[in-house]
Amino acid sequence: MRVCRGGADVAARTRRRHGRIRRVTVTESAPAAPPAAPVAAATRHRVVIVGAGFGGVACVRDLVRDQRLDVTVIDRNPYHLFSPLLYQVATAGLPEDDIAHPVRAAVRGARFRRAEVTGVDPDQRVLTLADGSTLAYDTLVLATGSVGNDFGVPGVREHAMQMKSLPEARRIRHALLRTYEEVAAGTRAPAALHTVVIGGGPTGVEVAGAVAELQRALSREFPELRGQAEVDLIEMGPRILPTFTPASSRHATDALRRMGVQVMTGSAVAEVTDVDVALADGRRLAAGVVVWASGVSVPEPWASLGETAAGGRLRVAASLQLRPGIWVVGDMAYAVDGRGRPCPQQAPFAMQGGRHVAQQIRRELDHQPPTPFRYRDKGQMATIGRARAVVELPGGLRLFGTPAWLAWLALHLAYLAGTRNRISVVGDWAWNYVAWSVGSPRPLTE
Repeated sequence: MRVCRGGADVAARTRRRHGRIRRVTVTESAPAAPPAAPVAAATRHRVVIVGAGFGGVACVRDLVRDQRLDVTVIDRNPYHLFSPLLYQVATAGLPEDDIAHPVRAAVRGARFRRAEVTGVDPDQRVLTLADGSTLAYDTLVLATGSVGNDFGVPGVREHAMQMKSLPEARRIRHALLRTYEEVAAGTRAPAALHTVVIGGGPTGVEVAGAVAELQRALSREFPELRGQAEVDLIEMGPRILPTFTPASSRHATDALRRMGVQVMTGSAVAEVTDVDVALADGRRLAAGVVVWASGVSVPEPWASLGETAAGGRLRVAASLQLRPGIWVVGDMAYAVDGRGRPCPQQAPFAMQGGRHVAQQIRRELDHQPPTPFRYRDKGQMATIGRARAVVELPGGLRLFGTPAWLAWLALHLAYLAGTRNRISVVGDWAWNYVAWSVGSPRPLTE
């Protein structure tokens, strides 16, 4: 027997086969190189993303593929909110769960911490949370969205309701439905059935149309109140949907008026009280429910981090960087498109910005310079009611009525997070469309 050596012992083995001895020499191969060990968490670049909206989720989904990064997402809520359909929750068209998706399911591969940020030290790169704890970061991405802006109008904070969160949408829904019960019971005057929506942008138009349809449905449950409910839509500018073309604005105005909505343009609000809305020209509109859909601003504590522009948005560099180590995406960021116009505060801008910032963070780790953000305009749309919508696409293509409404439905389903949510929303929409003429779609537990 022969033994060969070469980093490993080699043994000669014999085997008997058909009466003959056959010598076989087996040489052990060199051991394979061990797989590369993952980068230790302590040495990875710490990225903290504040906000689990469209921009934050798009950013984290791109970043988690890079093993050099340790990504943490912070949000006060444990769900990702599909805010474009928030108005349907506020007007009893959809249940809350249909537009909420668990954050942890949306940002797999990243840490999630349910918390509220109360302070930031950009020099030390440390966040302070509401529970008193702190969180250090190497790179901070702000994607918290926006909050309502009352522009200092007296009475708005006390008597008007805004719609930027699920609790606020729930409050509007409760107020709309409770008012019918109270008027029917005689504890409130019929004038309380008047709803005033302030702000003629897409949100205001969608809310006004949905409230008109809800009032029509509720008139079957409360026949004694039929004809007493009204909706007023107030816009300070010369036309509603000011970012759309004049043709789309006219179509939306005509459609709303056919639904019974009183559209009032060129009307500024001077004051909101618990029973009415005072206009600057001296008119007073009775109102049991007032929805404020006019203007947004950057939430604290972020407004003090940099220079603000129109609407309180933070001015950022062309790359969406606010200052070294801090990036801003979504509603908070004031960026311009290729024509020098402010980018719209819409989901496509937030999602594109989130992916762009993720790319810039990786470029920074590779010691490459940042690149400018280029917004790709995908058009805009607003729904007015069932089978009523306006859609404007790049290239000048415009859709109205049922084709626009179907396009609106398809796009929102495509963006909605979660298969269960998509199936549920399709079912709710189909039922509402069929059953609207025979009864109210509102939840019976309200």
